[in-house]
Amino acid sequence: MSPMYPAPRYSGVTRVPPAPPAADALSLLRVGLAAKNADWAEQLRSGLRQLRADLHEHIAATEGPDGLYDEVRRSDPRLAGAVTRLRREHGRLSAMLDDLNARASREPDDPADPGGMRPRVRELLKQWGSHRRRDNQLVYEAMSLDIGGQD
Repeated sequence: MSPMYPAPRYSGVTRVPPAPPAADALSLLRVGLAAKNADWAEQLRSGLRQLRADLHEHIAATEGPDGLYDEVRRSDPRLAGAVTRLRREHGRLSAMLDDLNARASREPDDPADPGGMRPRVRELLKQWGSHRRRDNQLVYEAMSLDIGGQD
């Protein structure tokens, strides 16, 4: 605000602290993977829970009624094979998340990484990233126009 028009002050109202930034699943998982303290397991559990919710939301948007995948198959039938592969990947990602969530819920908070959670979480992140890239590529291919010249 301009010094000419200072912000109004109200009695009894104190400064409101800014809300903490919402941590996304991938950030939580990366922090958990990198942590050397005893909190790493809880950070992984939080990240896995959030990623599970994100995956459900993604599946609803892509496979649900009038979802992205049905739209792509209707508009460009040549991409039906890619849609089928992406749907299968949803099943694999769900199974990986279910397994990791089950392991995380029964593993104690041990800094020694019981059960080898960290390599499994790294693999999940790798698979999730690859899936999202293929999803984006599908959308790009479905929405791009052939602007090449005709002979």
